Amino acid sequence: MRRVEMEGWRLALTALGIALLAPLLAPTTAWASTVLRLGPDQLTDRAEVIVHAKVLAKQARLHENGAVVTEYRLEVKEFLKGGRGQTFTFTTYGGVLGERGSAIAGSPDFEPGEEVLVFLDKINRAGLRAVIGLAQGKYTVREVDGERLAFRDLEGLMLKDPDSGEVEEAKPEQGVPFKELLGRVKRRLAREPGK
Repeated sequence: MRRVEMEGWRLALTALGIALLAPLLAPTTAWASTVLRLGPDQLTDRAEVIVHAKVLAKQARLHENGAVVTEYRLEVKEFLKGGRGQTFTFTTYGGVLGERGSAIAGSPDFEPGEEVLVFLDKINRAGLRAVIGLAQGKYTVREVDGERLAFRDLEGLMLKDPDSGEVEEAKPEQGVPFKELLGRVKRRLAREPGK
């Protein structure tokens, strides 16, 4: 009788364990981060650094707190706000180091050779920077049919309308003329006292 009781408990615990683990093991939909919807004006206002640059290198490493972080080195074409020099380096949370990695859903990645316009927050206590509005704050510049266009990859973002409070999944965006985007940012900055 004792053995049957033990087997019953063992089966019950196994079933409970499977029930608790099933959601973790089942295929899931993509993770998403919810952020306020930001256009070029809001990105410009919130950024400490705005830089038009070419990505030279990226290097993942372990931060002193044990997190995986990635350092990006940029060849500066133009600082629009908050910087100077011909190169600029910043480090963000996330990356892949060997078999270990971490990421924030909706956070942009930068690849060597990419031309970008990026809006960056101030350095936090851990010495890291974040891109303003996650992927909303990184434009990749590409030539399409002879025209230079700026694109944002908003996959992994849920955008909250600041006025209505409604949240919707980010939709793929069309490229915008880079010259117009750059002009808009510069006009916005010209309105800021003490830029």
